[in-house]
Amino acid sequence: MKSNYENIQLNNTDFWNLQTNLSICELRKVTTLIQERREDYKFKVNEILKNLTKNKKNDFYNCKNETTQQFKNILTRCKIESILQKELRHPAFLAFQYLGNPDILKKPLIAIIGSRKPTYYGRQQAYRFASALAQAGYTILSGGAIGIDAIANAVGLNHGSSCAVIGSGLKKLYPASNVKLFQDLAQSPQGLLLSEFQSYEPPQKWNFPRRNLSIAALADFVLVIEAGATSGSLLTAQAAADLGIDVGAIPGEVENTNSHGTNNLITNGAFCIQSPLDIVEIIKLNNKFKK
Repeated sequence: MKSNYENIQLNNTDFWNLQTNLSICELRKVTTLIQERREDYKFKVNEILKNLTKNKKNDFYNCKNETTQQFKNILTRCKIESILQKELRHPAFLAFQYLGNPDILKKPLIAIIGSRKPTYYGRQQAYRFASALAQAGYTILSGGAIGIDAIANAVGLNHGSSCAVIGSGLKKLYPASNVKLFQDLAQSPQGLLLSEFQSYEPPQKWNFPRRNLSIAALADFVLVIEAGATSGSLLTAQAAADLGIDVGAIPGEVENTNSHGTNNLITNGAFCIQSPLDIVEIIKLNNKFKK
């Protein structure tokens, strides 16, 4: 698939410099500028890069905090679109830094997300869906948070392939309780760890909405297993819906606060998912429609 970024003549370092040094509003403008391929886009992007290289605070170009090997561990938007064989719908994104095997993104990506404090039922369903879908040849995608995310990522890796998109830099892994999981993902040929932030970026609260949007943009389907009425998982689900990506939720007990978010999603049009086969059928139908 031909990407809008193929002929822009930027290297991995340039993409990463733009990704990690621009504000989200500036990043959105640059992404749009490149996608629209306006006549002046190369000039404007190069001007932005020149201004960034003049900034003495820019550690990337000064090479103080990054190694040569880390320069290579960059997945540009162009490369990701080539692996996914589809256009990435993310409105403000240019590159990931990664550890692990990017080739697992060639498989359909099923995002499994949910509560940080799941019930026994929620943990049970996370294991059930992640194991079945991973064995069926899908890559399990999640955010590496405690709770449903960690279960999905760990079970996905044990039964197939798994990718975590985190809200901090790869040298500031968060949460600390999941460091072993992140190391397993980074070292396995069936695992992948992604971050859109500089290596030593701490887990700032404003990083997680951006992380959630990236999960939604990568996914072929987003499944919410348990979520309260104000859960961050609902932000990921809403982002996916806004990008035209299918969202499903597992119904829960009406009196359980962990089910309020998922039940509301179903009420408002999300797929009511009761079996892993439901997701498999939706993905097959989508692929048939595309063909």
